[in-house]
Amino acid sequence: MALTKSRKREMLAELLSAIQESNGLVFTDFSGSSVKSLEGLRGALREDGSRYQVVKKTLFNKALQSMGVEVSLDELPGNLGVVFATDPVSGAKASADFAKKAKKDSFKIVGGLLEEKILTDAQVTALAKLPSKEQLQGQVVGTIAAPMSSFVNVLAGTPRGLVNVLNAYRDTKQA
Repeated sequence: MALTKSRKREMLAELLSAIQESNGLVFTDFSGSSVKSLEGLRGALREDGSRYQVVKKTLFNKALQSMGVEVSLDELPGNLGVVFATDPVSGAKASADFAKKAKKDSFKIVGGLLEEKILTDAQVTALAKLPSKEQLQGQVVGTIAAPMSSFVNVLAGTPRGLVNVLNAYRDTKQA
């Protein structure tokens, strides 16, 4: 059944809203994937507040073009599924992990969008290899704390050395 113009306008408004709420998009070709297998991806994305949606290329093109992003998704192969990610890295990671586990050529990353810039599939895959936000924060805290802990060890070294010398002296007197 063909979509009415009013329904297409509603879908376009929904897509615009979803794009504006997202911090990153991942474009996928899901040809050959079963609905059941895609539910696994949806579940993984739901954990961090992201979602996966199958979209019509023409409507999605119009939504992107109305936001000022010049792109033609009609050239992309297969059917278009989009990950609307709250965190661009986690959305790319979930998609890349799912693509690795999926049957050969049944699910492929074909591109993405980050801060109104179109990404190639290689760039999205590189984005997926980055550590998560929490891991990066932990690394920064560790880097900041390392000099302080070294300084504390240096300060504690002098009294520790004195205690060791006194213990050794006590042991020689007792023997």
